[in-house]
Parts: sequence; C-alpha cells; structure tokens
Amino acid sequence: MSDKSARAQNRVLIFIAALASVFVTAIESTIVATAMPTIVGELGDFALLSWVFTAYLLTQVVTIPVYGRLSDLYGRKPILLIGMGLFLAGSILCGFAWSMASLVAFRIVQGLGAGAVMPVGRTLVGDIYHGAERARMQGYVSSVFVAAAVLGPVVGGFLATHTIWPMVFWINAPLGLFAGAILIWVLRENVERRPHRLDWGG
Repeated sequence: MSDKSARAQNRVLIFIAALASVFVTAIESTIVATAMPTIVGELGDFALLSWVFTAYLLTQVVTIPVYGRLSDLYGRKPILLIGMGLFLAGSILCGFAWSMASLVAFRIVQGLGAGAVMPVGRTLVGDIYHGAERARMQGYVSSVFVAAAVLGPVVGGFLATHTIWPMVFWINAPLGLFAGAILIWVLRENVERRPHRLDWGG
C-alpha cells in the first residue's frame, strides 16, 4: 500500500472514530428519557428526576470552551481520549447507581467527559478534511445529532423493557472503546508548544 493510500485509509478511520465519539455523547441526552420511568421506579426519589438530565447537559456545556482551548494547546488526541475516558467511566458508574442522588453525581462525570468529546470530535474532522470535503464531512457529523434524537428514545425504551435499565448506560462502552482504540493507534499529531494563558475566570 502506498503512503497516499495509507493516509487516506487512516483519515477514514479517524473520521469513523470521531463520528462514533460524537454519536455516543449525543444519544446519551435522549436514550435515558424513555428509560427514566423504570429507573425512577427502582431508585425512587422522583424529585431528582430533572437533575438526571440537567447535570449531564450543564456540565457538558460549561466545559466545552475549556476543553476546546486545551485541545488547541495540547492536541486533539489527548483531550479527546481523556474526555472519552471520563464519559465511559461515568456511563459504567451510572449503571451501578444505588440511588437517584448517586445517579445524578455519575451523570456529572459523564457530562465532564462529553464536554470534551463533543467539540473536539467535530474539530478533529475539520482538521483532517479541507475545502468542500470538510463541509460534506461536517454535514455527516451534524446528521449524527438527528440520528441520536430519533434512535435514542427507541433504543432506550427497548433496553429498559427487554433488558435491565443499566444497559441504557453500559451500551456506550463498546462503541466508545472502539473509537478510543482507533484514535490511539491511528491518530498522529504534531503539536506546536507555545506560551499560553488560560482565562479561568472567564
């Protein structure tokens, strides 16, 4: 295989990994919705129901600019892998939640990871494609959110009905590990170190 063919193949693999990363974090906002009656029925404490969603989305939104800046300074790969690690750890812990309070706490861990995966995954696609190709590939990434909105409630309801409710969270693990493995083995970066300052107050 020529160097050009190898680079093209690697680019496709990286794109698939980025797409899978964005998908698991996007569907997590919707897949839980239809499973919540089952979860609340087992864990109780209905008053914390809204926090199961708010904790995830709020931590994700708040951390997006921080992770974006860190990925500019230290590279997409380490920040994306850290984010995916946090997200998967939070997903696994959510499945072991013993109360609604613990579930909310573990959703915060998920959100902290998703805050890195969502923007850095999209940025990575912009890094490896240029011109008209970039616009087309970003279109595919955007379609992931549509797919997540449609499939999330269906998959969540199916898993809650036919399996155990922790599967709503644990289903993230195979796809997340697959994406992480591709990034570890295929993605190569040359990060230029330069003086910087983080606006933590902002």
